[in-house]
Amino acid sequence: MSVIGGFVGCSYSIVMGVPARIFKSTMIRSKILYFSMTLVFVVLAANPLHVKDIVIATSSMTLTSIPYLVAIEKKFFEKEGLAAQYVVMRSDLAVKGLITGDVDYNQSVSSVLRAGVAGAPLITVAGIYNRTFFELIARRDIKSLAELKGKTVGISRYGASTEYALRFGLKANGIDPDKQIKMLAVGEDAARIAGLQNGTLSAIVSQVPANFFAHKVGGHTLLPLGEYMETLLAGAGVSQKKLEQNRDEVKRCVRALLRSVDFMHTQPVEVKALIQKRLGVSETDIVDHIYGLITKFATRNGIPSQKAIENTLLGTPFEGKLTNFDRLTDFSVAREVAEGK
Repeated sequence: MSVIGGFVGCSYSIVMGVPARIFKSTMIRSKILYFSMTLVFVVLAANPLHVKDIVIATSSMTLTSIPYLVAIEKKFFEKEGLAAQYVVMRSDLAVKGLITGDVDYNQSVSSVLRAGVAGAPLITVAGIYNRTFFELIARRDIKSLAELKGKTVGISRYGASTEYALRFGLKANGIDPDKQIKMLAVGEDAARIAGLQNGTLSAIVSQVPANFFAHKVGGHTLLPLGEYMETLLAGAGVSQKKLEQNRDEVKRCVRALLRSVDFMHTQPVEVKALIQKRLGVSETDIVDHIYGLITKFATRNGIPSQKAIENTLLGTPFEGKLTNFDRLTDFSVAREVAEGK
Protein backbone atom coordinates (compact mmCIF):
# COMPACT_ATOMS: atom_id res chain seq x y z
CA MET A 1 0.00 0.00 0.00
CA SER A 2 2.89 2.36 0.68
CA VAL A 3 4.08 2.00 -2.91
CA ILE A 4 0.63 2.69 -4.31
CA GLY A 5 0.02 5.50 -1.86
CA GLY A 6 3.36 7.07 -2.65
CA PHE A 7 2.73 7.01 -6.35
CA VAL A 8 -0.83 8.26 -6.05
CA GLY A 9 0.48 11.08 -3.88
CA CYS A 10 3.06 11.91 -6.51
CA SER A 11 0.41 11.89 -9.21
CA TYR A 12 -1.80 14.08 -7.09
CA SER A 13 1.02 16.60 -6.63
CA ILE A 14 1.53 16.74 -10.37
CA VAL A 15 -2.14 17.41 -10.91
CA MET A 16 -2.28 20.06 -8.19
CA GLY A 17 0.73 21.83 -9.71
CA VAL A 18 -0.99 22.46 -13.05
CA PRO A 19 -2.55 25.94 -13.47
CA ALA A 20 -6.32 25.98 -13.07
CA ARG A 21 -6.93 27.22 -16.61
CA ILE A 22 -5.44 24.02 -18.03
CA PHE A 23 -8.08 21.95 -16.28
CA LYS A 24 -10.64 23.50 -18.53
CA SER A 25 -9.21 21.27 -21.24
CA THR A 26 -10.83 17.85 -21.00
CA MET A 27 -8.20 16.34 -23.27
CA ILE A 28 -5.27 17.42 -21.10
CA ARG A 29 -7.07 16.35 -17.93
CA SER A 30 -7.62 12.89 -19.44
CA LYS A 31 -3.99 12.60 -20.46
CA ILE A 32 -2.81 13.48 -16.94
CA LEU A 33 -5.15 10.89 -15.42
CA TYR A 34 -4.01 8.26 -17.92
CA PHE A 35 -0.35 9.03 -17.21
CA SER A 36 -0.91 8.81 -13.46
CA MET A 37 -2.70 5.47 -13.69
CA THR A 38 -0.04 4.10 -16.04
CA LEU A 39 2.67 4.92 -13.52
CA VAL A 40 0.73 3.14 -10.79
CA PHE A 41 0.35 0.00 -12.90
CA VAL A 42 4.04 0.04 -13.84
CA VAL A 43 5.00 0.10 -10.17
CA LEU A 44 2.56 -2.70 -9.38
CA ALA A 45 4.02 -4.85 -12.17
CA ALA A 46 7.58 -4.27 -10.99
CA ASN A 47 6.72 -4.77 -7.31
CA PRO A 48 4.19 -7.61 -6.93
CA LEU A 49 2.20 -7.33 -3.73
CA HIS A 50 2.56 -11.06 -3.03
CA VAL A 51 5.54 -13.32 -3.73
CA LYS A 52 4.72 -17.02 -3.71
CA ASP A 53 7.22 -19.44 -2.16
CA ILE A 54 7.69 -22.58 -4.26
CA VAL A 55 9.74 -25.73 -3.71
CA ILE A 56 11.43 -27.27 -6.75
CA ALA A 57 12.89 -30.76 -6.35
CA THR A 58 15.78 -32.29 -8.25
CA SER A 59 17.34 -35.72 -7.79
CA SER A 60 20.88 -34.41 -8.28
CA MET A 61 22.84 -31.36 -9.38
CA THR A 62 23.74 -32.18 -12.97
CA LEU A 63 23.66 -30.71 -16.47
CA THR A 64 19.87 -30.78 -16.46
CA SER A 65 19.87 -28.46 -13.44
CA ILE A 66 21.36 -25.56 -15.39
CA PRO A 67 18.08 -24.02 -16.68
CA TYR A 68 16.81 -23.88 -13.09
CA LEU A 69 20.12 -22.54 -11.78
CA VAL A 70 20.15 -19.82 -14.44
CA ALA A 71 16.53 -18.90 -13.64
CA ILE A 72 17.43 -18.55 -9.96
CA GLU A 73 20.71 -16.71 -10.57
CA LYS A 74 19.16 -14.23 -13.02
CA LYS A 75 16.03 -13.81 -10.85
CA PHE A 76 13.64 -14.97 -13.58
CA PHE A 77 11.47 -16.66 -10.94
CA GLU A 78 11.41 -13.49 -8.85
CA LYS A 79 10.29 -11.48 -11.87
CA GLU A 80 7.32 -13.85 -12.08
CA GLY A 81 6.47 -13.30 -8.41
CA LEU A 82 7.96 -16.64 -7.31
CA ALA A 83 10.55 -17.28 -4.60
CA ALA A 84 12.10 -20.60 -5.63
CA GLN A 85 13.72 -23.01 -3.21
CA TYR A 86 15.74 -25.57 -5.20
CA VAL A 87 16.13 -28.79 -3.18
CA VAL A 88 18.07 -31.99 -3.92
CA MET A 89 16.11 -35.07 -2.83
CA ARG A 90 15.53 -38.66 -3.89
CA SER A 91 13.16 -39.07 -6.83
CA ASP A 92 10.67 -41.15 -4.84
CA LEU A 93 10.49 -38.50 -2.12
CA ALA A 94 10.02 -35.78 -4.73
CA VAL A 95 7.12 -37.71 -6.24
CA LYS A 96 5.51 -38.16 -2.81
CA GLY A 97 6.07 -34.46 -2.13
CA LEU A 98 4.19 -33.50 -5.29
CA ILE A 99 1.24 -35.63 -4.19
CA THR A 100 1.16 -34.24 -0.63
CA GLY A 101 1.81 -30.66 -1.73
CA ASP A 102 5.14 -30.35 0.10
CA VAL A 103 6.88 -30.07 -3.28
CA ASP A 104 5.50 -27.77 -5.97
CA TYR A 105 7.59 -28.78 -8.99
CA ASN A 106 9.79 -31.74 -9.85
CA GLN A 107 12.60 -31.26 -12.34
CA SER A 108 12.90 -35.03 -12.91
CA VAL A 109 9.96 -35.41 -15.27
CA SER A 110 10.95 -38.98 -16.12
CA SER A 111 10.04 -40.02 -12.56
CA VAL A 112 6.87 -37.91 -12.74
CA LEU A 113 5.82 -39.59 -15.98
CA ARG A 114 6.51 -43.09 -14.67
CA ALA A 115 4.64 -42.39 -11.43
CA GLY A 116 1.74 -41.02 -13.45
CA VAL A 117 1.59 -44.18 -15.55
CA ALA A 118 1.42 -46.17 -12.32
CA GLY A 119 -1.62 -44.15 -11.23
CA ALA A 120 -0.23 -41.17 -9.30
CA PRO A 121 -2.19 -37.90 -9.88
CA LEU A 122 0.80 -36.18 -11.50
CA ILE A 123 1.31 -34.49 -14.83
CA THR A 124 4.26 -33.24 -16.87
CA VAL A 125 3.81 -29.64 -18.04
CA ALA A 126 7.20 -28.89 -19.64
CA GLY A 127 10.06 -30.85 -21.14
CA ILE A 128 13.33 -28.96 -21.34
CA TYR A 129 15.68 -31.76 -22.37
CA ASN A 130 14.66 -34.11 -25.14
CA ARG A 131 17.89 -36.07 -25.66
CA THR A 132 20.28 -38.21 -23.67
CA PHE A 133 23.74 -36.86 -22.80
CA PHE A 134 25.44 -40.27 -23.04
CA GLU A 135 28.41 -40.94 -25.31
CA LEU A 136 30.01 -44.12 -26.60
CA ILE A 137 33.68 -43.88 -25.62
CA ALA A 138 36.17 -46.32 -27.12
CA ARG A 139 39.87 -47.06 -26.71
CA ARG A 140 42.14 -44.96 -28.90
CA ASP A 141 43.02 -47.90 -31.13
CA ILE A 142 39.35 -48.33 -32.12
CA LYS A 143 38.74 -45.69 -34.76
CA SER A 144 35.30 -46.66 -36.08
CA LEU A 145 32.13 -48.53 -35.18
CA ALA A 146 33.11 -51.27 -37.62
CA GLU A 147 36.21 -51.93 -35.52
CA LEU A 148 33.98 -52.34 -32.46
CA LYS A 149 32.34 -55.50 -33.84
CA GLY A 150 32.97 -58.50 -31.62
CA LYS A 151 34.27 -56.29 -28.80
CA THR A 152 32.92 -55.79 -25.26
CA VAL A 153 31.11 -52.56 -24.35
CA GLY A 154 30.51 -51.63 -20.71
CA ILE A 155 27.17 -50.24 -19.51
CA SER A 156 25.87 -49.51 -16.00
CA ARG A 157 23.24 -52.26 -15.82
CA TYR A 158 20.87 -54.13 -18.11
CA GLY A 159 17.61 -52.27 -18.66
CA ALA A 160 19.18 -48.94 -17.71
CA SER A 161 19.33 -45.85 -19.89
CA THR A 162 22.98 -46.64 -20.74
CA GLU A 163 21.84 -49.83 -22.48
CA TYR A 164 19.03 -48.18 -24.41
CA ALA A 165 21.18 -45.25 -25.49
CA LEU A 166 23.78 -47.70 -26.80
CA ARG A 167 21.15 -49.75 -28.64
CA PHE A 168 19.68 -46.69 -30.35
CA GLY A 169 23.09 -45.43 -31.44
CA LEU A 170 24.35 -48.76 -32.77
CA LYS A 171 21.14 -49.65 -34.62
CA ALA A 172 21.07 -46.23 -36.29
CA ASN A 173 24.55 -46.95 -37.63
CA GLY A 174 23.89 -50.47 -38.87
CA ILE A 175 25.34 -52.39 -35.92
CA ASP A 176 23.25 -55.15 -34.29
CA PRO A 177 23.74 -54.70 -30.51
CA ASP A 178 22.65 -58.28 -29.83
CA LYS A 179 24.83 -60.03 -32.40
CA GLN A 180 27.77 -57.82 -33.31
CA ILE A 181 29.01 -56.62 -29.91
CA LYS A 182 29.15 -57.97 -26.36
CA MET A 183 27.29 -55.82 -23.85
CA LEU A 184 28.47 -56.12 -20.23
CA ALA A 185 26.90 -54.54 -17.13
CA VAL A 186 29.75 -53.43 -14.86
CA GLY A 187 28.16 -50.82 -12.59
CA GLU A 188 29.10 -47.22 -11.92
CA ASP A 189 31.22 -44.88 -14.05
CA ALA A 190 34.39 -45.60 -12.07
CA ALA A 191 34.15 -49.33 -12.81
CA ARG A 192 33.52 -48.71 -16.50
CA ILE A 193 36.45 -46.31 -16.78
CA ALA A 194 38.71 -48.79 -14.99
CA GLY A 195 37.66 -51.48 -17.46
CA LEU A 196 38.47 -49.19 -20.36
CA GLN A 197 41.86 -48.40 -18.85
CA ASN A 198 42.90 -52.00 -18.11
CA GLY A 199 41.68 -53.29 -21.45
CA THR A 200 38.86 -55.57 -20.28
CA LEU A 201 36.42 -53.24 -22.05
CA SER A 202 36.89 -51.92 -25.57
CA ALA A 203 34.32 -49.18 -25.09
CA ILE A 204 31.93 -47.81 -22.47
CA VAL A 205 28.80 -45.68 -22.28
CA SER A 206 29.26 -42.60 -20.11
CA GLN A 207 28.45 -38.90 -19.89
CA VAL A 208 29.79 -35.61 -18.51
CA PRO A 209 31.90 -35.36 -16.44
CA ALA A 210 32.89 -39.05 -16.36
CA ASN A 211 33.54 -39.10 -20.10
CA PHE A 212 36.43 -36.68 -19.63
CA PHE A 213 38.05 -38.99 -17.09
CA ALA A 214 37.67 -41.75 -19.67
CA HIS A 215 39.43 -39.53 -22.20
CA LYS A 216 42.32 -39.01 -19.79
CA VAL A 217 42.93 -42.76 -19.49
CA GLY A 218 43.09 -43.30 -23.22
CA GLY A 219 39.51 -43.14 -24.47
CA HIS A 220 37.87 -41.00 -27.12
CA THR A 221 34.25 -40.29 -28.05
CA LEU A 222 33.27 -42.62 -30.87
CA LEU A 223 29.58 -41.74 -30.97
CA PRO A 224 27.49 -38.99 -29.29
CA LEU A 225 24.42 -41.08 -28.40
CA GLY A 226 22.21 -38.05 -27.86
CA GLU A 227 22.06 -37.75 -31.62
CA TYR A 228 20.12 -41.00 -31.77
CA MET A 229 18.06 -41.38 -28.60
CA GLU A 230 15.23 -39.05 -27.67
CA THR A 231 14.14 -39.25 -24.05
CA LEU A 232 12.52 -36.94 -21.53
CA LEU A 233 15.30 -35.97 -19.11
CA ALA A 234 14.20 -32.82 -17.33
CA GLY A 235 11.48 -30.20 -17.26
CA ALA A 236 8.64 -29.50 -14.86
CA GLY A 237 6.20 -31.95 -13.32
CA VAL A 238 3.33 -30.99 -11.01
CA SER A 239 0.30 -32.50 -9.34
CA GLN A 240 -2.94 -32.46 -11.30
CA LYS A 241 -4.46 -30.51 -8.42
CA LYS A 242 -1.89 -27.71 -8.76
CA LEU A 243 -2.43 -27.42 -12.50
CA GLU A 244 -6.19 -27.25 -12.02
CA GLN A 245 -6.19 -24.82 -9.08
CA ASN A 246 -3.01 -22.76 -9.71
CA ARG A 247 -2.63 -22.72 -13.46
CA ASP A 248 -1.38 -19.12 -13.45
CA GLU A 249 1.43 -19.99 -11.04
CA VAL A 250 2.42 -22.98 -13.19
CA LYS A 251 2.46 -20.71 -16.21
CA ARG A 252 4.75 -18.23 -14.46
CA CYS A 253 7.14 -21.02 -13.49
CA VAL A 254 7.29 -22.35 -17.05
CA ARG A 255 7.78 -18.81 -18.37
CA ALA A 256 10.78 -18.36 -16.06
CA LEU A 257 12.27 -21.64 -17.30
CA LEU A 258 11.84 -20.80 -20.98
CA ARG A 259 13.32 -17.36 -20.38
CA SER A 260 16.26 -19.16 -18.80
CA VAL A 261 16.69 -21.39 -21.88
CA ASP A 262 16.70 -18.31 -24.11
CA PHE A 263 19.32 -16.72 -21.87
CA MET A 264 21.47 -19.86 -22.12
CA HIS A 265 21.55 -19.53 -25.90
CA THR A 266 22.30 -15.82 -26.03
CA GLN A 267 24.69 -15.33 -23.09
CA PRO A 268 27.39 -18.04 -23.30
CA VAL A 269 29.96 -16.19 -21.19
CA GLU A 270 27.62 -15.77 -18.21
CA VAL A 271 26.26 -19.30 -18.49
CA LYS A 272 29.74 -20.84 -18.65
CA ALA A 273 30.70 -18.86 -15.54
CA LEU A 274 27.62 -20.23 -13.79
CA ILE A 275 28.54 -23.79 -14.83
CA GLN A 276 31.95 -23.32 -13.23
CA LYS A 277 30.45 -21.82 -10.10
CA ARG A 278 27.46 -24.09 -9.48
CA LEU A 279 28.69 -27.43 -10.86
CA GLY A 280 32.25 -27.02 -9.60
CA VAL A 281 33.83 -27.53 -13.01
CA SER A 282 37.06 -25.62 -13.62
CA GLU A 283 38.49 -27.13 -16.84
CA THR A 284 37.67 -24.92 -19.81
CA ASP A 285 37.24 -27.81 -22.25
CA ILE A 286 34.71 -29.51 -19.98
CA VAL A 287 32.79 -26.27 -19.46
CA ASP A 288 32.69 -25.68 -23.22
CA HIS A 289 31.49 -29.23 -23.80
CA ILE A 290 28.75 -28.90 -21.18
CA TYR A 291 27.60 -25.61 -22.64
CA GLY A 292 27.43 -27.15 -26.10
CA LEU A 293 25.27 -30.02 -24.86
CA ILE A 294 22.83 -28.00 -22.76
CA THR A 295 22.13 -25.58 -25.58
CA LYS A 296 22.05 -28.13 -28.39
CA PHE A 297 19.59 -30.49 -26.72
CA ALA A 298 17.33 -27.97 -24.93
CA THR A 299 13.82 -27.49 -26.29
CA ARG A 300 13.19 -23.80 -26.89
CA ASN A 301 9.42 -24.09 -26.33
CA GLY A 302 9.33 -26.60 -23.46
CA ILE A 303 7.46 -29.17 -25.56
CA PRO A 304 9.20 -32.56 -26.00
CA SER A 305 8.61 -34.91 -28.90
CA GLN A 306 6.16 -37.80 -28.68
CA LYS A 307 9.06 -40.21 -29.20
CA ALA A 308 10.93 -38.74 -26.23
CA ILE A 309 7.88 -39.29 -24.03
CA GLU A 310 7.46 -42.87 -25.23
CA ASN A 311 11.15 -43.68 -24.73
CA THR A 312 10.98 -42.48 -21.13
CA LEU A 313 9.11 -45.69 -20.33
CA LEU A 314 11.81 -47.96 -21.76
CA GLY A 315 12.89 -50.56 -19.22
CA THR A 316 9.66 -50.22 -17.20
CA PRO A 317 6.67 -52.61 -17.08
CA PHE A 318 4.79 -50.09 -19.22
CA GLU A 319 7.27 -50.11 -22.11
CA GLY A 320 5.42 -50.13 -25.44
CA LYS A 321 1.99 -50.46 -23.81
CA LEU A 322 0.84 -46.84 -23.95
CA THR A 323 -0.07 -44.88 -27.06
CA ASN A 324 -2.07 -42.05 -25.48
CA PHE A 325 -0.26 -39.81 -23.00
CA ASP A 326 -2.95 -37.12 -22.64
CA ARG A 327 -3.62 -38.08 -19.02
CA LEU A 328 0.08 -37.81 -18.18
CA THR A 329 1.14 -34.66 -20.02
CA ASP A 330 -0.32 -31.22 -20.62
CA PHE A 331 1.86 -28.85 -22.62
CA SER A 332 -0.84 -26.23 -23.17
CA VAL A 333 0.81 -23.93 -20.61
CA ALA A 334 4.20 -24.22 -22.31
CA ARG A 335 2.55 -23.62 -25.67
CA GLU A 336 0.85 -20.46 -24.38
CA VAL A 337 4.13 -19.15 -22.95
CA ALA A 338 6.00 -19.89 -26.18
CA GLU A 339 3.32 -18.01 -28.12
CA GLY A 340 3.59 -15.03 -25.77
CA LYS A 341 0.13 -15.42 -24.27
